[in-house]
Amino acid sequence: MFKVARRISEVEYAIRDIIVPASRLEAEGVRLIKLNIGDPSKFDFDVPEHVKEALRGAIAEGYNSYAPSEGDMELREAIAERERRKGAYVDASDVIITQGVSESIQMLFGSMLEEGDEVLVPGPGYPPYTSLAKFFGAKPVPYRTVEEEGWQPDLEDLQAKITDKTRMIILINPNNPTGAVYS
Repeated sequence: MFKVARRISEVEYAIRDIIVPASRLEAEGVRLIKLNIGDPSKFDFDVPEHVKEALRGAIAEGYNSYAPSEGDMELREAIAERERRKGAYVDASDVIITQGVSESIQMLFGSMLEEGDEVLVPGPGYPPYTSLAKFFGAKPVPYRTVEEEGWQPDLEDLQAKITDKTRMIILINPNNPTGAVYS
């Protein structure tokens, strides 16, 4: 048997911890309503036809190999332009395209966090922010979001938790899992 690294013991993903016992119950005949991992195509949210058509067209035109590691330059330029229209100075060279948010969180945390740093994360929030902070030796510090105020961050609670060890403040907008849009 091989020894597993200590840091992996800190990685949790609460929804997956529920899946195993839920699957057992379902196998025993218990009817369940699944409110789990976001996978829209499994829940009657099919890919729009115009997107399917664009994908078919891209394949037919030869866009079917690996993209540059930073992402397609045309896409990076479009994202930078969109952000500039919103008032942020962003150059295409500042934009990196990833396979999804979990990959980008891992890249960001791995490049910025040191042992003992603190990361302020919204509660409730997307589980990888907490587990990956721990994985990279940082301490996730939850800050409150207020259900009665549409899950907006409690700014007093957030400010009170900022210390000299705070390296990051995570703002998920729109928030996952609440769907709140911060204003």
